[in-house]
Amino acid sequence: MADQPKSRGETEQRLIRVAVITVSDRAYQGIYKDESGPKVVAAFPKDLYEVVIAKIVPDEVRAISSELARCADVERVDVVVTTGGAGCSVRDVTPEATAAVIQREVIGFSEVIRLANRDKNPNSILSRGLSGIRNQTVIINLPGNPENAKMAIESVLSAIPHCIKTIRQQRPMKRTAPPASNAMPLSGGHTPQPQRSQQSSAPKSKPARKQS
Repeated sequence: MADQPKSRGETEQRLIRVAVITVSDRAYQGIYKDESGPKVVAAFPKDLYEVVIAKIVPDEVRAISSELARCADVERVDVVVTTGGAGCSVRDVTPEATAAVIQREVIGFSEVIRLANRDKNPNSILSRGLSGIRNQTVIINLPGNPENAKMAIESVLSAIPHCIKTIRQQRPMKRTAPPASNAMPLSGGHTPQPQRSQQSSAPKSKPARKQS
């Protein structure tokens, strides 16, 4: 029996595809082992998410933005999360790289992340991380500390599926018909009438009589 095409409902129930990008010069150079990336990967429930990319990039705007765009436009993942590079040091440029590629900001993700660990770590409010949408991909910046990154992604996990579902259901706007070229009625419902050429009101001169 031939395979039947999947219904729309079955298609929408597929796993949410995720890319986890660690942003760190030293981890990229192999100076120390990346611990934040694996912590974030493990935080995604396997019954709902599938982490298909886990990568390390240096603290460079071009390297970060290029990888974010590639994950969204080429790999077409549903979610890209970055960990690291969102603080206040000179080398923390993940927010700038993210701002260069997103088309719309989803500020609520970042607000919750900044407050997720505030009681234990008051400095968490210093995170400059951004969150937003590029085409049909959600991009979320997380802190670089392994435990803080894990807590941050866990704080927003419950809202991600609805955001993804909303993006998948987007439809292009219908174009409205152009306005008619006829003259629009004035107030009161009267349509302007074309002006008639005015004729001179002066009486025409009579021809002179012939004299006998």
